[in-house]
Amino acid sequence: MKKILTVLGITAASFVYSQGRIIVNNYSKYDFHGFLITTNSTTGCYPRAGNSGAIVIPAECHMGNGLALVYEGYRDQFISSLYPTTNWEVTVNPLTSSIMAWDDVNLAPVSTIATTTKWYATKFDMTEPGTNISVQDFHTNLNIANPCSPGIMDYYVTPSGNNSAEMFTIGSITYLQLF
Repeated sequence: MKKILTVLGITAASFVYSQGRIIVNNYSKYDFHGFLITTNSTTGCYPRAGNSGAIVIPAECHMGNGLALVYEGYRDQFISSLYPTTNWEVTVNPLTSSIMAWDDVNLAPVSTIATTTKWYATKFDMTEPGTNISVQDFHTNLNIANPCSPGIMDYYVTPSGNNSAEMFTIGSITYLQLF
C-alpha cells in the first residue's frame, strides 16, 4: 500500500509542474511570426524548449472565432493545433542543445522535459498580413516573471500606442494576447 501511495504521490507531483496549455489570441490586424518558449525556472533554467522555426498565426485569429493557437504540449499540439510545430529545439544544459521532432519520445506528456517545463516566454515580429514585411515597432520579447529572464516584461505597448501584447498565466493555462 505504501508503494502504491508513493507512486501516486510522485505521479501527482509531476503533473503539478507539467507544461500546461498555451493559447495565443491574435486580435491584431497583423500576422504573428514568433517563438513560444518553455523552461524549468526552479532548477537552473534547464531544460528549456522552443519551436525551431517561426510559428505564423494570421491576423484576427483568436478564441472568439475558433482560430486561436492552442498547444496542449510538445507532442499533442501537432495533431490538435491549427498551427503545429514540427520540431522543437531543446536545451538540456548550457552546452547541450538538439532539435527534436514533435513525436520524439523525450517530448511525450510524461517525459522529464514535458513534466518539468512551463510556458513562459515569446519572441515575435508582427508583419503585414500574408507577407514578411515587418510592422514598425511591433516586435518584442515577453516573458512571465521568473528568474530565467530577469528584466523582460510581460506586457508591451508600441510607441504609437496602437498595438500591444501581454503574456500571463491563469491556473495551468498561459495566454499570449496580441492587440
